[in-house]
Amino acid sequence: MASKFSPTDGNEIVTEPVDKPARSVFGRLRGEGAGKMIPRRRRVRKILLPLAIIAMGMAFAGYLRATRPPVERNPVRERVWIVSAMPVVLSNVQPNLRLYGEIVAGRKVDLRPLVAGRIVAVGAKFAAGGIVRNGDLLIRIDPFEYKSAVDERTALLNEAKARLEEYLSELVAEKRQIDGDKATLALRQRDAIRKSNLRARGSGSVKSSDDAKLALAQAEQKLIAREQSIARLGARSKQQSAVIERMKVSLERARRDLRETYLRAPFDGFLIEANGAIGKRVGTNDRIALLIDAKWLEAKFQVSDEEFGRLAAGGGYKNRPATVRWVTGGKTFSFSATIERVASQVDAKSGGVNLYARIAKTDIETVLRPGIFVEVVIKDRAYDKVVRLPVSALHQGKLVYVVVKGRLQARSVKIVARAGNDILVRGALRPDEIVLVSRFAEIGKGVRVEIK
Repeated sequence: MASKFSPTDGNEIVTEPVDKPARSVFGRLRGEGAGKMIPRRRRVRKILLPLAIIAMGMAFAGYLRATRPPVERNPVRERVWIVSAMPVVLSNVQPNLRLYGEIVAGRKVDLRPLVAGRIVAVGAKFAAGGIVRNGDLLIRIDPFEYKSAVDERTALLNEAKARLEEYLSELVAEKRQIDGDKATLALRQRDAIRKSNLRARGSGSVKSSDDAKLALAQAEQKLIAREQSIARLGARSKQQSAVIERMKVSLERARRDLRETYLRAPFDGFLIEANGAIGKRVGTNDRIALLIDAKWLEAKFQVSDEEFGRLAAGGGYKNRPATVRWVTGGKTFSFSATIERVASQVDAKSGGVNLYARIAKTDIETVLRPGIFVEVVIKDRAYDKVVRLPVSALHQGKLVYVVVKGRLQARSVKIVARAGNDILVRGALRPDEIVLVSRFAEIGKGVRVEIK
């Protein structure tokens, strides 16, 4: 828009519009073209600017590559492994088998009252964990009933003896009278014969002969009765003697019951689960304690089938010496032992064989108790001309490596036995060779090593 000035009578400026038809065609053409060109230039700038930056970067990288200093390559060096090794020594070895087990009681007994009744006294050492000696009092049962039984049976025995004496005295008297009866019978026999002869000659009467015969018969009957009385008294005496013997047995049983009101320790040992108190009534089936023999403690341990076979081949397991070790509180207790027997059946779960070694010279002063976990060391069978190596020397179950002029060479071996963390092997090993005992990732034939 343009302004046109015209004079007025004052100081006012009057603006008049210029005619529109004078710029209409040119103005429209110029305005439309300029509005379309501005967005195109902006799009061109957005495309060309990144391309220019990339080109400048590539040019700078080329410059850096062209001006970089030459790189010197380091020569490749062979790695040398620092290892441990030991010489091959052929020897006769009898290794130790280190096994583990527990202490068990070789003999233990359930203590039960021998007679029923009320407890009236308990021993000073009758308690769980108590240590008792052979003959120490454990409990005492009320003896009243048992003492009364002894007195009653004593009286019955005395009565039976008195009756026997009565029978024996009657028997003696009957035996003394039978001699008179025999003499009377002899007289009656002679008198009957004499009167019978007189009657036959006609000088005696019939009555006199009959009286003599009657007297003879009476004498015979009296003698027979006397003999029967003697036999009866003899039988009664024997019967009464048997009654006396039975009474003696009954009295001895009553006396034994009276003695057994005292329950005493049958041997030296340790009490477990002591259960008895004054006033408690107990029967003969009530267990009041468990007693473990202190002089018969054993180590129960298990060997594998292979180890048991080696023991059998090396002289057998029976009477083989062993050492039992108990480690506690940083201290080791060692005990001598002897393998005495094998368990009656094999453990089906583990497949091993349980052995029992009796501890030597134990008593109530020993520190061992059943249930303690122990180590058992026994001698294995002897092996001739074997090489003993640590298990770290074995590779792939059948190879060891020897160091020859600073490099490794493989040797094939066979494991004969294992001894703890060591193995006994035989194979292509010479006494002058050095065996590698270290392990590392790159181990193999020809690897260079240095023995530290």
